[in-house]
Amino acid sequence: MRLVGYGDRLSVAAGGEVAFRISAEHPQVRPEIVRLRRGGGPRHGSALVEEPVAADLPDTVPGRVQHTTSGSFVETDPVPARARVGLALWFRPTLLADERPLIAVGPLVLAVSAAGLVLRHGDTVLAAPAAPVVERQWAFAAAVVSGSGTRLTLHRPGAAVVEALAETGAVPVGGPLRVGSSGPSGPGLGRTFNGGVARPVVGDAWSPDVTEALAGGADALALLDPATTCALDLGAEPGGTHVPDRGGLTTGGTVHHLPTRGVPGPFWTGAERDFRASPAEFDALHLHDDDLADAGWDTDLTWAVPAALPSGVYALKITAGADVDRIPVVVTPAEQPEHPAHPAPVLVVLPTWTYLAYANWRTYAEYETERLTLYGEDRGIDERDRWLAAHPELGRSLYDVHSDGSGVCYSTRLRPIVNIRPDYYTPTTRGFRHFAQDLLLLDWLDGRGEDYAVVTDDEVEQQGLALLSRHRVVLTGGHPEYCSAGMLDSYLAYTRTGGRLMYLGGNGFYQVTARHPGVPDALEIRRGHAGVATWVSDPGEEHLSATGEPGGLWRMRGRAPNVLAGVGFTAQGFDKGSGYRRSEASADPAVSWVFDGVKAGVGEVFGDEGPGLGGAAGDELDRADLTLGTPADAVVLASSVGHSAKIALVPEEVDHGYAAPPPGLHPKIRSDVVLLHRPGGGAVFSVGSIAWSTAMSHAGGDNDTARVTGNVLDRFKES
Repeated sequence: MRLVGYGDRLSVAAGGEVAFRISAEHPQVRPEIVRLRRGGGPRHGSALVEEPVAADLPDTVPGRVQHTTSGSFVETDPVPARARVGLALWFRPTLLADERPLIAVGPLVLAVSAAGLVLRHGDTVLAAPAAPVVERQWAFAAAVVSGSGTRLTLHRPGAAVVEALAETGAVPVGGPLRVGSSGPSGPGLGRTFNGGVARPVVGDAWSPDVTEALAGGADALALLDPATTCALDLGAEPGGTHVPDRGGLTTGGTVHHLPTRGVPGPFWTGAERDFRASPAEFDALHLHDDDLADAGWDTDLTWAVPAALPSGVYALKITAGADVDRIPVVVTPAEQPEHPAHPAPVLVVLPTWTYLAYANWRTYAEYETERLTLYGEDRGIDERDRWLAAHPELGRSLYDVHSDGSGVCYSTRLRPIVNIRPDYYTPTTRGFRHFAQDLLLLDWLDGRGEDYAVVTDDEVEQQGLALLSRHRVVLTGGHPEYCSAGMLDSYLAYTRTGGRLMYLGGNGFYQVTARHPGVPDALEIRRGHAGVATWVSDPGEEHLSATGEPGGLWRMRGRAPNVLAGVGFTAQGFDKGSGYRRSEASADPAVSWVFDGVKAGVGEVFGDEGPGLGGAAGDELDRADLTLGTPADAVVLASSVGHSAKIALVPEEVDHGYAAPPPGLHPKIRSDVVLLHRPGGGAVFSVGSIAWSTAMSHAGGDNDTARVTGNVLDRFKES
């Protein structure tokens, strides 16, 4: 991509500001603000719809190419210059190839490669023991440089201690202390260590006895003068970006680019899996050369959003020659506490936490051949994914693994995210999914003339019930999978105090997620060992560093989506969509109004047409289940039919025990449309399918899926 950018936020209140960063292989770039009315493009079968918005922007901005360097590490303030120094740390390599730094003080670098350890001063090798290290096993290394020579020691599990001695004179050492890095590197993947690091120590040169004691787990400050020793506590404050120095040599370290934290160190016994219960055993960081917290680009222009601008989805559209990019931003209602505007009756919550979970998902380009088997056909990919595959420094999604094979558990919005675009093509659904799909919902609301406001998951997380309760009806996007405990609490409280929730998607309210307190632009998950996953958590790494809470599925913490929405994730498949058969219960006059104007009668099918997968029940499906928390008085209005054998149960739904599964399509493989009421006048309508809102766009919105949705919206607004 010769033209790409990102904003410093995904949403902004009217009257606020948003800054944009742009990289362009063009001398000039033309910026403009547009309102995004509908997602689409040539491959979607429907056009992108946008309209220009007056904005006080320059006619052009100078083009320049901006670069990113990824890779996590820890850095302190400079260590005073000295000629006698000792370095030590525990390390667990997870990708041994070329040489990578473990710990450095200015020009003195202790590094590791597939060949083993090496101690360098600048370009001069001081020592290099002829002993390999083993991937995914903890080892201890110590280097002592003094006027009488250099000693490099390696302790490995089950192997003899190896020492390398060298005659060296005085070696001047001083400068920043870095763990996992030796200093700035060029654009691209960082030249940082891949693996775990723990208990780094820097101090005056020490004796071999001290090295032996450190290797045995002794506290460095009990062996060395605290005033002249740095002992970084890498396990402290795992949700932050600062690590304290328990000694007096530095003021502590700054953690750069989101390494995995809250992970076990070399002395973990396995007795505890929660780092809060035994913090001394969870004293490690897992560094990766493709970790990223912030792409670090400079700002090119700032948009001052007019206070009177209607809430909606906008974008900075940048153009240079034939190249175009649209950087989206949601404008939320103006914050005017002294003179509050009349709130819109309808609130749409865009699931931006799910957008971030999938941000820059790389499997479309990296596993394009494998997806031929998954789909049974060649669906192609968006060409932006090929560009993304060539830029691993721009961070991965929560569905990817790092270059060392470990799971990605943090995702930041401070980078170009090519799949949060209104014209992004998703092969999984033959076109629409996530952001581009949710714009179809807004287009449908526009077509009905609805008065609505738009917010994101961030506003729900920050403002909770106070935000939701200002609106009569709250609509979700198509895939609100990732959410925090506070978000679940807010939605539940809203429906229990008279609010009406329309859950217009599938696989919602599923994964335990938290905002990273030290890097609030980033989200964190831990996959755990259940659910649909492309990786699972390593032992002892199931708890979120941001909050300490156990990660994985909300269902495994007694908060299945059924409790809130009446339905929960049950199956998925991407070959085709299906329709719904109306239930006998849907004929009851108390609920039959849902089907006003719908041709299908009781026992008949509707919603079996639409773009993409070709039906309203497709992609990922949710069903009702009393045993998982669906309220007993919830009414199942319709259930999907006609699914193929390629639709599979999610792992947590697979039957256990000796009994053989029922023949044919498993009865759990279905989507249920559910209506439930709560005391106090609240209500929930759930459609149980990601494909639902895409199907609503069929025939210009003149279809039964849209009619059902409109009937419920009208009743929820009025009653």
